[in-house]
Amino acid sequence: MKLKKVASVLLAASMTLGLVACGNTTTQAPAEDTPAASEEAPATEVAEAETTEAEEETYDFGGVTVKAFGSEWNNLDSEDQKYVDAKAEIEEKYNIKLEKAAMDGYDGYNDDDLLIASVAAGDPAADIITLNPESLIACYTGDILFDITDYLDEIQVGSIYTNAGTWQGRCYGISYDNLGDSWVLVYDRDLLKEIGMEKTPTEMFMEGKWDYDSFEAYLTEMKSKLPDGVYPIGNYPYHWASMAAGANGVALADNEGNLNLTNDATIEALEFYQKLEKEGLAYPQSVGTNEEGEEELDTAYAVDDDRIVLKRAESWQLGGLEFNYGICYWPWGSNVTCDGDYTTLSDNYKVNTSYWGVDCVVKASVDKTGIPGEVLTKIAYDYRALVTDDGIDWMHEAYEKEKEGNYTVYGKEYGESRSFYTDEDIELYDWAHSRFQPDLSWCMDSAELIKAWDGVQDVLAGFKDARSTMESYENEGKAKLKDAGF
Repeated sequence: MKLKKVASVLLAASMTLGLVACGNTTTQAPAEDTPAASEEAPATEVAEAETTEAEEETYDFGGVTVKAFGSEWNNLDSEDQKYVDAKAEIEEKYNIKLEKAAMDGYDGYNDDDLLIASVAAGDPAADIITLNPESLIACYTGDILFDITDYLDEIQVGSIYTNAGTWQGRCYGISYDNLGDSWVLVYDRDLLKEIGMEKTPTEMFMEGKWDYDSFEAYLTEMKSKLPDGVYPIGNYPYHWASMAAGANGVALADNEGNLNLTNDATIEALEFYQKLEKEGLAYPQSVGTNEEGEEELDTAYAVDDDRIVLKRAESWQLGGLEFNYGICYWPWGSNVTCDGDYTTLSDNYKVNTSYWGVDCVVKASVDKTGIPGEVLTKIAYDYRALVTDDGIDWMHEAYEKEKEGNYTVYGKEYGESRSFYTDEDIELYDWAHSRFQPDLSWCMDSAELIKAWDGVQDVLAGFKDARSTMESYENEGKAKLKDAGF
């Protein structure tokens, strides 16, 4: 039976953006009967009165229109009361008119092209926009986003949310995703028990026995107990490459613009999986052609694929799994150290993440609307707080924890059971949020700046030499990045 949800340990933290208001600002005057700090009014009563009467600063931007697009912004025209109320509250607080941007010609992928073209034409199609990593790369190149780096101490959200919008040391937006909710390895606990495995992958990982040698030994034992045609693990080439590289200390492409396709840690991770395939411990991937003559990859990685035991799952899939599943993360190679259990893993063990969204302010919209970029950022934060179920205080909580030197608490639902079956899965999943690292290889690949996916497929499904193959793709990628202005 699933565990009952336990209470979240996150404290409610009100987020205060100490931004300088523009236009006319007003604050509520204190009530006349507020007790003074005297013998008649104890200090606790004074503090309570001040807290009760403190009114959040309001702004007056003369009813100017602010257009927003993407993610939750696309619900600005919704009749759902939550969005109706949020829109009204933002409009009243800032004296603006908040609208969903039209983005004429949007096909689901070309938001960056439309935005860049509109800025070049002198009329930004959106003033606030949620961009995915692929679109972010293009907008970084176009230099059209407002730089919020100098306001991060005032914004006060955890670095995990600003790192997702950081490029070459400058921050251009905030992610409101529960970052760390990334790919995991899942397995069927009942199956492992039935075939006689003494320990689960979760237990092995938590004991610190998930280095390459221990991992291979565990899969070897599992293989000896599985029926023919069933393999201990299967992974999509890119999923293994990105996650295993992170678990060995690197991102395939980081937010400084560095490519690590030929990094020793990456090559070690790729060669290790090749070894697992050759030994029959991993599903043997191959590349062929279909009836139309198109290239077709034969692989196994999905959560419903009975040909493999350890499978890749995305966070959104976990609640729908219909078996007694457990989770663990990717094994580590020689670039990472572990001196005991998993909590002693060196700081460079990372959980790479490839998909997320970032709320950004368009630089040209500062002049267009007359609203400073930092205040437009505040508008974005306030709207997100209103439309996100249970609010986003957890983002500020992460900031407060970091000030105390605690980087282990990130994201909403910390400490809650969610859809997990065991306390160990909850603990491990929470811990992994502190190891988040953005990997921009997917978005660079989608933007046709590098061909990371083709490279790792050649290595893991085509069994080509890892080093020489990845060197070729990295050199090509560096040339394209240079041509793009990076």
